[in-house]
Amino acid sequence: MGLELKKRLKKISYTIRHKKAFLTVEKRLRGKNTLRGYLHDIDKPFLYLALWIKYEDIQKIHRKNSKHHVRNDLVKTKDDLIDTIIDWECARITKPDKPLNAYETLLKFYPDKKDEFLPLIRELLPEEIKQACIKEKYKVISNRLRYNNKASKQTCFIKAPYVHNFKANMGR
Repeated sequence: MGLELKKRLKKISYTIRHKKAFLTVEKRLRGKNTLRGYLHDIDKPFLYLALWIKYEDIQKIHRKNSKHHVRNDLVKTKDDLIDTIIDWECARITKPDKPLNAYETLLKFYPDKKDEFLPLIRELLPEEIKQACIKEKYKVISNRLRYNNKASKQTCFIKAPYVHNFKANMGR
């Protein structure tokens, strides 16, 4: 039981760091901290302290009951979607194994949710879309060993079903 408790306490400590990161990103994107931000993931420390709940089940319970997680059956508002974007954005601050920003997370893990999230990401994080397009552009260009100036100004060169017009991504 000692190792189990130690593991749970580490998760509580991590959750507190994640919460601080969430509040920092929320303030940057919303311009203020909200009650939603202060309550973000508030259930997790209590779940980790509930020793009768299996450690492996805690994340499942949290994701099933939290509107900021994508893969559940809960009805989501615009604010819930923004919370999700903030959560994705701050994951790279607190999770070294998750270096993606919110836009990259959307494209890699939730491409089926683009219609819901992309307009909000464009509004809240236009620079991230621009940077992702620039990174992809140069990756493809270096693979082709040539530079087409006209095309590079017009297209992200993102290879996938999510090919976008560069200016549209920039919200222009």
